[in-house]
Amino acid sequence: MSEGKSNFNSNNTGILLMSHGSRLPLSSETINKLAEMYRQETNFKVGVGYMEIHEPNIPDALDILVKDTEIDTVIAVPVFLAHGMHTTRDIPKILRLNEENNGEDSHNHNHHSHNHENNEESSHSHHHHHELEKINFDGKIIYTEPLGADPLVLEIIKNRVNNALNQQ
Repeated sequence: MSEGKSNFNSNNTGILLMSHGSRLPLSSETINKLAEMYRQETNFKVGVGYMEIHEPNIPDALDILVKDTEIDTVIAVPVFLAHGMHTTRDIPKILRLNEENNGEDSHNHNHHSHNHENNEESSHSHHHHHELEKINFDGKIIYTEPLGADPLVLEIIKNRVNNALNQQ
């Protein structure tokens, strides 16, 4: 469900784009380029945070985003294609979205109560530099869905295929 921009004041709402991070610099260059493109089209303050490898990590990125501002609402966007362990478990934990003591249901976000404790995926061996670090933000966090099987993603795929065909 997408919220209209008219429901939010760009002076008190920040956008946090969250990505996985990679050892390849192109990963951070791409997400930073997307953030810059979004900044140019909106009046929102936009931050970028990474799950691992790149800096800033998600808690630090949120701190940077809200520092010295009147931001009381953050729209947290996982720039991932589909749900996985990071979007259903790790990021909600970092953002304290599943904690009962985080306000009286003050977060309008999607709850993902998948139980992964007894499957093999939960024992993956990524190094997360946020293992114990959580955010220090008491405002409202709206956690969006990942990109998903969206018609706009399909358009990108079609463009890639057409470009490849035109290069033959």
